[in-house]
Amino acid sequence: MPENSLVIVSNRGAVTFSRSGSGERTHSRGAGGLVTALNAVSRQSGNAVWISSATSEEDSAVAKEPAPYEVEDLRISLVEHDPEAYDLMYNRIANPLLWFVHHGLYNLPFSPDFGEDTRGAWERGYLSVNENFAEAVAKMVEGDDSPTILLHDYQLYMTPKLVREKVGGDAFVSLFVHIPWPEPDSWRTLPDYIREGVLESLLHANVVAFHTSRYARAFLSTVEEVLGVDVDFEESIVRVGGREVWVRAYPISIDPSEFEELSRSDGVIEEEKVVRNLPGKLLLRVDRMDLSKNIVRGFRAYGRMLEKYPEMRGEVTFLAQLQPSRGGISEYDAYAKEIEKTVEEVNEAYGNSTWKPVELSMEDNFPRSVAAYKNYDALLVNAVRDGMNLVAKEAAVVNEKGGVLILSEGAGAYEELKDGAITVNPFDLDEQAEAIHEALTMPEEERHEKARILRETVHSNTIEDWVESQMKDIAAYRGR
Repeated sequence: MPENSLVIVSNRGAVTFSRSGSGERTHSRGAGGLVTALNAVSRQSGNAVWISSATSEEDSAVAKEPAPYEVEDLRISLVEHDPEAYDLMYNRIANPLLWFVHHGLYNLPFSPDFGEDTRGAWERGYLSVNENFAEAVAKMVEGDDSPTILLHDYQLYMTPKLVREKVGGDAFVSLFVHIPWPEPDSWRTLPDYIREGVLESLLHANVVAFHTSRYARAFLSTVEEVLGVDVDFEESIVRVGGREVWVRAYPISIDPSEFEELSRSDGVIEEEKVVRNLPGKLLLRVDRMDLSKNIVRGFRAYGRMLEKYPEMRGEVTFLAQLQPSRGGISEYDAYAKEIEKTVEEVNEAYGNSTWKPVELSMEDNFPRSVAAYKNYDALLVNAVRDGMNLVAKEAAVVNEKGGVLILSEGAGAYEELKDGAITVNPFDLDEQAEAIHEALTMPEEERHEKARILRETVHSNTIEDWVESQMKDIAAYRGR
């Protein structure tokens, strides 16, 4: 690669390859907020190479070909992992172990239990996969004395150290954590070889980045308490080994124009016929069926609202567009069943022959979600904890009804969007019930003023701004 090359590294990639019925190689764009964000990084840089895991049989074939492989406007390199090692990394360490610690999902009197199996999964799985990524990066930047290497998310925590060992000290390395960073006591849940190993690896980066200042502060506190290193909270810097590690917050966002254009597409307009046919006002949630999203409590709070305000019965429909998540993990399978059970209970308790309080969809139907974004009267985002929550931003830019956002103080988006939302404690059912009622009965002028604040906030920090702020800090760091 040329000097000053830019390499993006993430577990999930930009595209997935397959073979058509005629035997031709085809591909599909990756889904999810992270992929969309990294596409923006790739576009702005112009010559970036994106390294990610091979996840299909045809991906593995591409991984064996000379890199970078060019497809559409992207230059990519795929990394093939031993299937057993990848399974241990993804299904035993990253999900659920690291995910659960970061989101505070463990029921600590009963779980977790760590032992030889955990250490084995860490060494044979997580470390092995991270070693593969580091080798791919080193090969890609060979001959470049000062590459920029942007690592992303919790699957790659050990890669900064491994990259630094293979590439050298002149490389600029950052790692962006796209999930919440826990407080130090929660981080101590992890075995010492993980809790200390991860922190020591991250401190081989030049920048460690988060979506909110709260998560950045939590990371600084964790480093100080667990490793005992020099932390400058005022400057948000860790000083270790004669180097500075900048700890920064860059709130991820969306491309408003992309969603505005999507909202006018034929598929969305067709789905609006379904959404607008629902009785009464529209209360909406759009989420993955993740434990951190607090879905069950949201339905219980809605039921509590219908109990306290019987005049609302028949006057509102709660549309829940839920996407399956992490199937095969026992806690998630149990949670999916609890979601269905809770919806049945609310519908049986308060519904009648002409009105169903909750309309539940447990499939990925993005056009219908966008159609609902346009038409909601109230949007419920009551997550226990999440990195950002882009649903709140996506919905705000296309809603046409002065829709009111009900926003958990545990959501990453809270720092940016709180002034345009009704804030709720994600654990307080009565507070959430009152917030739902307030949102649905709010005077028109107040509704539209809150909606205006949300739209302007999102437009003031787009995905392009997110990329630009990071690039400015990279230049500033290099220019010290």
